[in-house]
Amino acid sequence: MLGKARSALRQAFRFTATGLTLGEKWRLALPGPILSVGGVLIHNVFLKYYTDIIGLSPKYVAWVYIIYNIWNAINDPVLGVWIDRMRHRAHRGKYVYIMRVTVPFMIVTSFLMMLSNPAWDQWLIFLLYTGLLFIYDTAATAYSIAYQSFMLIAAPTKEERIDVGVIQNYLSQAMSFLITLIPTLLLVGDGKQEVIIPIFSAVILAEAIFFTLALRGLREDALMYESLVKQHIDTKEVYKEAWQIIKSRPFLTFVIFSIVTGPVFFYFTPFLYYMDSVVQATGIEATVIDVSTHVIALLFLPVMGSIVKKNGTKKSVYLGTIFVVLGYGGIFLADGIWTAAASYVLIVFTVNYLRTAISPVGALLIDENERTTGVRKTGLFNGLFSLFTVAFSSLQTVIFINVIGAYGYDGLAAVQSESAMLGIRVATGLVPLAAFLLGLIPMALYPFDKKKEDDISAFSNYARRGEVKM
Repeated sequence: MLGKARSALRQAFRFTATGLTLGEKWRLALPGPILSVGGVLIHNVFLKYYTDIIGLSPKYVAWVYIIYNIWNAINDPVLGVWIDRMRHRAHRGKYVYIMRVTVPFMIVTSFLMMLSNPAWDQWLIFLLYTGLLFIYDTAATAYSIAYQSFMLIAAPTKEERIDVGVIQNYLSQAMSFLITLIPTLLLVGDGKQEVIIPIFSAVILAEAIFFTLALRGLREDALMYESLVKQHIDTKEVYKEAWQIIKSRPFLTFVIFSIVTGPVFFYFTPFLYYMDSVVQATGIEATVIDVSTHVIALLFLPVMGSIVKKNGTKKSVYLGTIFVVLGYGGIFLADGIWTAAASYVLIVFTVNYLRTAISPVGALLIDENERTTGVRKTGLFNGLFSLFTVAFSSLQTVIFINVIGAYGYDGLAAVQSESAMLGIRVATGLVPLAAFLLGLIPMALYPFDKKKEDDISAFSNYARRGEVKM
C-alpha cells in the first residue's frame, strides 16, 4: 500500500503523461502565467492602489468595472470568431503572432495606469482608468484566446493539459511570490505613490522581459493546422452556432458554475484589505503570511493534478468542499493574525486545487463539439467562455467593493470603523463560501463523468496525432 503511494507520488512529480516531453510541456506552459500576473496587477493590486493611494471613491471603481463588464460582453466573442477565421501564414504563423502583437499594448497601458494623480478630479481619474483598462483588456483578451487555442492543439489530451496546467500553477505561484511581495509591503500600512511608481515600473519591465522570453520558445508550423477544419460561415451562422453552444448542457452548467463561484477565486485583493484593516498587520507580516501560504500550495500541486486525473472533474470539485468551508469560514471568524493566517493557507490551497480540477473542462467542451460537428471552433468557444466567465468575473470585484463600501469603508481613513471591518470579513469570507455552496448545484448537473472525459480525450489525441491514447 505504502509502495503504491510512493509510486503515485513519484509519477505525479515527474509529469509522465504520454505525448509531450517534460521540456515541451514547460515551454508550452510559459506564456500563460505571465498573463495572469498582469491580470493580478491590473485587477487586484491597482484596485487598492486607486482606492487608497489615488483616492478614487469605491463607487467610481465599481462603475469602472461595470463598464469593463459591458465591453467584455461585446469584444470577447467577436475576437474569438475573428481569430478562428484568421489564416495561418507561413512567414508569421497565427496564434503566436497574435500574442506577440498584443504584448506591447498590455505593457504600455499597465505603466500609464500608475500615473494618475490624487490631485486630479475624480471624474478625470475615472476616465483615465476606464480608458486604459479598455485598451489593456482588448489586448489581453486577444492574447488569451490565441494562447488557449495554441495550447489545445499542441497538447491534445486531458492528461497533457493537466500537466501543463500544473506547471502553469507552479510558475504562477513563483511569480506571485514577487508580484504579491510588492503590494503587501507597499499597500498594507502607509503607502506612498513616489515609492510605489518606480517599484511597479520595475515589475512591469520584468513582465515585458518574461513575455519576450516565453514567446521566443514557441514554434508553430502548418502541420499543426492540417487536422483542423476551420469555420467558414457568415455572421448569421456564427450567431446560430453560438446559440447552439450556449444552450448545450455541458457549456451551460460549466459556465454557471464558473460565474457563481467567481468570488472563491478572488482572494488576493480581499487579503490586502483584510490584513490592512481587520488584522492591522504590518507590510512585513502580510508578506510573510502570503509568501509562506503560496509555498505550501506549491508542494501539493502535482498531487492535486493526480487527484483530478484519477477522479475526473465533478468528483474532484466535490472533494474540495471541506477546504472551502474551513478556509472561508475560518477567515470570517478569525480572531487574530495567526488564525487568519491558518485560514488563508486553506484558501490558497483551495483556489489552486479547484483551478486544477476545472482546468480541463473548457478543452473537453471544444473537443466534444468538434467530435459531434466535425468543425473545431476554439476561438468561438473561448470568446463565449470570456463572455460568460471573464466578463462576469469582475462582478466579484464589484460585489466586494460595494459590500465594503456599504459597511462604511473609507480608503483614506487611518483606522476603519467596526462596521467597515465587519464588511471586509463578510466580503472576504461569507460571500465566497456562499458562492461555492451555490455553485455545487450546476456542478451536480454537469454531464461529463470521468469515463466521458477519457473518451473525449482519446478522440482529441487521435485527431491530432492519429494515435489511440493508452
